[in-house]
Amino acid sequence: MKGKYITVLDFEIGRVFQYESLKLFKDGWNGNDKDDSENIEWYLTTVKGHRLNNIEWMIHDNNNILHDNWYTITN
Repeated sequence: MKGKYITVLDFEIGRVFQYESLKLFKDGWNGNDKDDSENIEWYLTTVKGHRLNNIEWMIHDNNNILHDNWYTITN
């Protein structure tokens, strides 16, 4: 699964989070074309403290966020 960013919609606290791709997964996320959902979900729950039943997440390459019909650059 390729992508430079992961965006999380956390419905429990009503916030959106964006994380940069991690290189700590030697054989997974950020390099291989396999399904890395388990690695990503481990990171989101164990490292970042999200609860899977309260979030939606996606991987993508562009860190721009569309807000009120205008692009806002986050970095």
